[in-house]
Amino acid sequence: MPLAFLLVMERTLVASPEGVKRAKTALKSKQMTQTDFAIEVELGYTTVSNFFNRKPIYRTNFQEICAFLGLNWQDIAEKIQEVTPLGQLWQQLIQLGSATEQMGLVLVEENTLGWGKQKPSRYVKSVRLGSYIQFEINLETPGYLLLLQKDTAGEVWCFCPSCFAPQQHLSHGKTSLPQQDSPITSFPIEGTPGLEQILAVVSQDLPTLNWLPQPDDDPLQLDENHLTELIEYVNKNEECQVLYTDYNVTD
Repeated sequence: MPLAFLLVMERTLVASPEGVKRAKTALKSKQMTQTDFAIEVELGYTTVSNFFNRKPIYRTNFQEICAFLGLNWQDIAEKIQEVTPLGQLWQQLIQLGSATEQMGLVLVEENTLGWGKQKPSRYVKSVRLGSYIQFEINLETPGYLLLLQKDTAGEVWCFCPSCFAPQQHLSHGKTSLPQQDSPITSFPIEGTPGLEQILAVVSQDLPTLNWLPQPDDDPLQLDENHLTELIEYVNKNEECQVLYTDYNVTD
């Protein structure tokens, strides 16, 4: 893993879901809003907002916020997990792409499950366990889509192509997954709270990867060999576009 990425991890901290709950309780006991709190600790509203929304902030700011709330920062911070070889390869893929707002989650109400519903103009960045969602991507040009998801357990799955997205070649504009030929109309949010990421590889030609699922296959769980081959493919094909986004799963 690149040294710069490791240094950023060392300098920043993220509050755990339980840590945010404890911090909000402590803030409420002081009868303060987040705006009031930001003024009091003199760290700026963005830093305080990032803290309560489980986004990375500088370690010293994190510790100062916890101290003001009377909390032990080590009890509030997300426990740092060892980065696996699969996680390192995923980070290499991320570094080959760019973050995008043209892809994300659409929250689907249970009583309106289906295709062709009116979608909101902005994608949700936080979703509760038990919710139903669709993936959406807005392509600027036609191409072949390879859509991967890294879940909160650190596992990586290929959703396109699969039985949920049998049509891999897409025209420009918005496309939703599951696709209309899929056996389901939305994905349930399952597992554990944490950060999940979506990564899309868009190419002009059908990717030459012999492990790609068939249109009637279940999503494929990828291993280190799969990601290594995908990284090599992207590096050899300059026309490939790599996009990614993330969202939080909450309980």
